[in-house]
Amino acid sequence: MQLLVPTNWDPDLILPLSKLEAGVQLYGVLPTSMIGSGARGPDDVRMVENQAEEYIEQAHSAGLKFDYILNAPSMSNMEWDENTHQELLMHLDWISNIGADSVTVTIPYLIELIKRQFPNLKIRVSTIAHVNSVARAKLIESLGADSITLDINVNRDFTLLKAIRNAVSCELTILMNNLCLYQCPYEYYHHDGQGHASQSYNPLGGYYVDYCVLRCTLDRLCDTSQIIKCRWVRPEDIHVYEEIGMDMFKISGRSMPSERIVHAATAYSSRHYEGNLYDILNIITPKTGFINSALPGVQNNGNGSLPKFYIDNQALEGFMDFFRKQNCPSGCGQCNYCQRVADKVIQFDRDEVDGCIAMLNASLDNLSSSKIFKVKAGAKKHLR
Repeated sequence: MQLLVPTNWDPDLILPLSKLEAGVQLYGVLPTSMIGSGARGPDDVRMVENQAEEYIEQAHSAGLKFDYILNAPSMSNMEWDENTHQELLMHLDWISNIGADSVTVTIPYLIELIKRQFPNLKIRVSTIAHVNSVARAKLIESLGADSITLDINVNRDFTLLKAIRNAVSCELTILMNNLCLYQCPYEYYHHDGQGHASQSYNPLGGYYVDYCVLRCTLDRLCDTSQIIKCRWVRPEDIHVYEEIGMDMFKISGRSMPSERIVHAATAYSSRHYEGNLYDILNIITPKTGFINSALPGVQNNGNGSLPKFYIDNQALEGFMDFFRKQNCPSGCGQCNYCQRVADKVIQFDRDEVDGCIAMLNASLDNLSSSKIFKVKAGAKKHLR
């Protein structure tokens, strides 16, 4: 089994990951880049280019390959400006020269550009490209993709997965531990916002309000079936995907602490996990600092974090069998399977969750009413 594991650029990740039973490749990106990335990284990383080069050398010395992430869904058309296009080429040249083994991209044009001008780099296509059909997979492969990380929404559509596997010869990857909503309506907006915020030429200097995470967190807290509907994969169910012919299994979570990354990678490498499934999922939550600063007088839940759920992984044995025959895109409206499972396997503190729901509702009200901008304007006026 091959695992694609995130790095937060902590050198202490390299040794434990290199000792796992599964083959491991690392992936990561500096906090800002020419192209940007479509997901949040660690907040406290201050890496510069020469340090990244040293890190990749350390990974190679431990037998780990490195994938550099360039998967923002848009460059705001900057790729077509002559000056920024030259910067783009210089950035790709740097990635090639520091020894990156592959790059992950979303923009189709970059597949062709990199394939032609930087043929030593293997090209992975991000899950953000939403490859969710045979037709799209074939077209993306025809552009030059060596590997495709499939749209996470198709993770439990086994008929489609088999059809895609039979239609293309490139490597196929499954994203395993994301807690994004199934068929998330905020997904495109979220990746686009994250991409622009992480681009070095961003006119706002990376400032970004994560409305999408506020909203999807609220949706999961109000409806626990959403947690089950999320297309995560249990370590015990990896064999289902191997039997179909999936090649690579990706763990998400570049912003996770090192201990959690190693914990998740160890669980998936061993194909077995006893305990709280929630502890190996990539849970992107709102920053309580933003919520509190935006809402004078509103407090978070005592411990400074969002409520924690307990998902009994052992109680999910056989859970995946239902999806072998269910058509979720068309049948979700008449089915309550995920709610029944949620009632069985999820435990949480009701008062704690209700308090957080109130906090998130107040925060979203502050955004939709534009109060956040009035508060900031008032603060600036006061400072004068």
